[in-house]
Amino acid sequence: MSTSDLAELYTFINAQGWSYRTGKPVPYGEQVLISAGAQTATLNYYPKRGRFVVGGTDTVLRRRIERWIAERSEVPAADLGRIALETAQIGLDESGKGDWFGPLVVAAVYVEPSQAAALTAAGVRDSKTVGAQTLPRIAEAIERLVPAQRRFVLALMPEAYNQRYAAYNNINLLLATLYSEAALPIWQTTQSTAIVCDQFSQRADRLDSAFASAGMPKPTQYHHAESRSIAVAAASILASTRFGAELQVLGRKAGLNGALPRGASAIYELQHAARTIIAHEGREGLARYAKLNFKPVQALLETG
Repeated sequence: MSTSDLAELYTFINAQGWSYRTGKPVPYGEQVLISAGAQTATLNYYPKRGRFVVGGTDTVLRRRIERWIAERSEVPAADLGRIALETAQIGLDESGKGDWFGPLVVAAVYVEPSQAAALTAAGVRDSKTVGAQTLPRIAEAIERLVPAQRRFVLALMPEAYNQRYAAYNNINLLLATLYSEAALPIWQTTQSTAIVCDQFSQRADRLDSAFASAGMPKPTQYHHAESRSIAVAAASILASTRFGAELQVLGRKAGLNGALPRGASAIYELQHAARTIIAHEGREGLARYAKLNFKPVQALLETG
């Protein structure tokens, strides 16, 4: 991604008759302030990941920007080409690792070569290339095409996450264990000799050890595995869909107008949500919604 993303944004803004200006500095990115009459919204752009994050109050302007982001992130499955699958395998992926709020979700999906074409036709690909509105539809297709005993989604909710993180004090050690826990019931059903996942840590031996402790084969780890295995891509869709659904549930439970905010970069929205929870449920209540290992979350617990 490059500044062509911003050029595309500015073209869109001008076409709507809105105005924009440069906002405050943000780490590793740029901020654009967008105005449409009395309505305003912030948009942070992170060039390394080619990612836009929209902020501001829930207005028609913000919802229109969110729709534009979702629409431009859609990559037709036909444009990606079919992800080859030479052997039956269990694919694994996670969602929520870098987010203040919500669970840490790991999904496992067993796919046979005969299923690859149907999954591709259903739009299965890396969830990062799929808009939020489309994810549930593709997840439903996976659930139709893959029998229930060949897929599993593990959602470690914030309160349980915080308890288990305290025992490991290392996110990658915890994640390795969760990968093995998600894979185990599928492996017991299929006895698959091929397990594929993303290499999320420089220490590949952590996953190897976790799987060996559970009596499973050593997983094959790739960078960007979701673009190399349709099974991993399917797991990424199921994990991302579940994560988004849980943010909605937790947002309603917290009394917010919508889902809990995603990510860790839209600081104003994240802090506002955290302070709302603290005001309603006390500091101890934040542990039911947020991952307490994030330093900004710890700072909010100290200062309120």
